[in-house]
Amino acid sequence: MREVLRFTPRSRRQLLRALIVTTIFVIFLAALATLFGITILQYTLAGFRLSSIVIVAAIGLTVIYGIRGFANFAYGDLMTLGAYVALFVNMNMALSLVWGAIVSFVVLALVGILLEVLIFARLEGRGPVPPIVASVGVGLIVQNGIRAVATTQQWIFRVPFIPEIPIVPGLGFHWIRDLGTVAVGLAFMISVHILLTYTNLGKAMRATADNLELAKATGIDTKLVTYAAWAVSCSFASTAGVLLGLIGVVSPVIGFNVLLLVFAAVIVGGIGSPYGAVLGGLVIGLSQEMSVPLLLGLGASSAYKVAIPFIVMIAVLILRPWGIAGRPPPFARRVFFIEKILDAIGGRPGAAQDAERESGG
Repeated sequence: MREVLRFTPRSRRQLLRALIVTTIFVIFLAALATLFGITILQYTLAGFRLSSIVIVAAIGLTVIYGIRGFANFAYGDLMTLGAYVALFVNMNMALSLVWGAIVSFVVLALVGILLEVLIFARLEGRGPVPPIVASVGVGLIVQNGIRAVATTQQWIFRVPFIPEIPIVPGLGFHWIRDLGTVAVGLAFMISVHILLTYTNLGKAMRATADNLELAKATGIDTKLVTYAAWAVSCSFASTAGVLLGLIGVVSPVIGFNVLLLVFAAVIVGGIGSPYGAVLGGLVIGLSQEMSVPLLLGLGASSAYKVAIPFIVMIAVLILRPWGIAGRPPPFARRVFFIEKILDAIGGRPGAAQDAERESGG
């Protein structure tokens, strides 16, 4: 605990950056409040609620990508499966949703290990395409299996009725839907930071993600690390699915409907970076919900808001292809798009000589 609470120079720099970003966001939010009124805070609260769910899912997706090196397209349906396991415990076994979430967490961790043993371990060493195709197949099997067993009927978790607390006209607060979702998301962010930074398993996972062969050479049990990564990834998926059902309804496509948002968060934050997944989730969730007042002139603003995160993703890919917190490749001196702009307006001195030197001439 003393090591966790000790602030290193790097952690102090990160804390300072976080405070600067938070200050800029508060100023930006105050400017929006003067333009659109107090209702912008309601959209901001909805943005944090969505961001919390996307962050939990994006961290899990990033963990398995870092260890296994492929995009798990079954992740959305694993989120759905987690929601249905919690629903079964909540409705059929007449237990609270907290117990349902705990059981779902454990069951999905076992499902993840089972998927690795039965399917993905057999595809190791064959490149990224076979596991991606296999994950698509796993997702279809899970989704249609849920349809066959639970039908397409929509369900609602059995939770105590708590009325929304009005703060001011146009702004309300709900203890479960708002505070509970954000608190769970924050708890998972802190837990993954502690796991990756201060535990032997987390350090082994980071070493395996950086260089698999070197990790094997240093004595790390990479097979055990892979099982742990699947367990962490799928258990995070289960929690994200429960949170999705908590703010809406449980249906066979709830996870599939947000899968692209999760991928967008991973790409914006930086593929393979859990901390980037947190930043990407915040950017994606807040941009989607807080854009609604700006789109009110288009009529059905809620229909257009789903495009905003992907516009943000495209902008990040153009200006910083490796993501906000991603590691730039060693050969990337400058972003290609910015390089072209600078070349068009005169470029930097010696650019032609550098290019000639790099080409060997």
